[in-house]
Amino acid sequence: MNRQTARPKLPIDLTLFAATVALVVLGLWMVLDSSYVKTLESARAGNDAFFFVRRQANGALIGLAALFAMMRVGYWKLRGGAVAGMIVGLILLYAVKIPHIGVSLNGAARWIKLGPIQFQPSELAKLLLIVYIAALLSRPHCRVRFLGAEGLMPSLIVIGITLLLIEREPDLGTAVVLFLAVMTQLFLAGARKRHIGLICAVCAVVVLAIGFGNRGMTHRDGRITAFLHPTEHKKGLGFQVYHARLAIGSGQWIGEGMGRGREKYFLPQGNSDFIFATYAEETGFLGCLLLIGLMGVVGWRGFRIATATKDRFGMLLAAGISSLISWQALINMAVATGSIPATGVPLPFISDGSSSLILLLASVGILLNIAQHPTPPPVTVDSEKVFDPRGNASMKDRGLYARGG
Repeated sequence: MNRQTARPKLPIDLTLFAATVALVVLGLWMVLDSSYVKTLESARAGNDAFFFVRRQANGALIGLAALFAMMRVGYWKLRGGAVAGMIVGLILLYAVKIPHIGVSLNGAARWIKLGPIQFQPSELAKLLLIVYIAALLSRPHCRVRFLGAEGLMPSLIVIGITLLLIEREPDLGTAVVLFLAVMTQLFLAGARKRHIGLICAVCAVVVLAIGFGNRGMTHRDGRITAFLHPTEHKKGLGFQVYHARLAIGSGQWIGEGMGRGREKYFLPQGNSDFIFATYAEETGFLGCLLLIGLMGVVGWRGFRIATATKDRFGMLLAAGISSLISWQALINMAVATGSIPATGVPLPFISDGSSSLILLLASVGILLNIAQHPTPPPVTVDSEKVFDPRGNASMKDRGLYARGG
């Protein structure tokens, strides 16, 4: 019989929870503020000023339910379903190309529609890959400092397949964010720096080869051209980047005032990928400090949770989720300020997109669960063989690998 040793449950991390809720509330306001003018004039949106924010609010409610659900399910149980979850994620990523299931919009096939439900598989795949890599690298005999079959190779194969499917949607921005997150996991797991450097170099070459080998993907060429020459193309390819920079610059110290921004009338994606520009114009530098501070709190608490847990799987999972949120926020803000070419990456918790919001809140629920259980319950087998929460087989039988939960 398996027996679990009860472990004390720590209080909820109120700092992380409060920062997350604040970001969700701020996001709902910004989605309404940046979209109501367009929806009032859109017959497709039913001339409804609340079209986007109503959808976002539904996503927030579902996401909060997912957050509380993940807080109640021991995070160590995710290890057992990591392989099956990754398989499902890969199938869904491929399904976006299947007629009558995948949905294409503006030349991109990133959505799946099942009856009344439409969602982005890449958002789910991001979390599933983070869980899978954490499970793989926390195996008791994983030689993370080697590239062979017993080391990083299995992880790299799955990472490569996932990123390729996302890039082919095409969604290079999401692929880049996810790549940076899993590289952070590999680094914290103890992978050699030269191996990580080699992986990054190979991926850079592959991206360049794809870019030069697919000159028909004019949207990528246009984004690079607009980044390099924003003023020259302000009425064409660089229209959105140019107006985003105008919005941020006009915000100055305290902004134009909530709801008083002007550039949102010109930004086609002012409620999604470029929502930070709208926010910066209306709240100014001080408002941006508040938003960046809240994002920083979420990232900081996530990494603090990772360092506090005694479970290797929990550490890598918390670090992966925290790095995913942090990298995504950083890249979105860099795009809006014109620091890097446009990537199509939403601002976490703020940009319009219910699929992203739901998965982000579920991810925060996992972080809160790890914070409450820094040591998962071990499993005792025959009173002698136990699971070491640090990821190593222990006691008499070093070959045993018993999963907690």
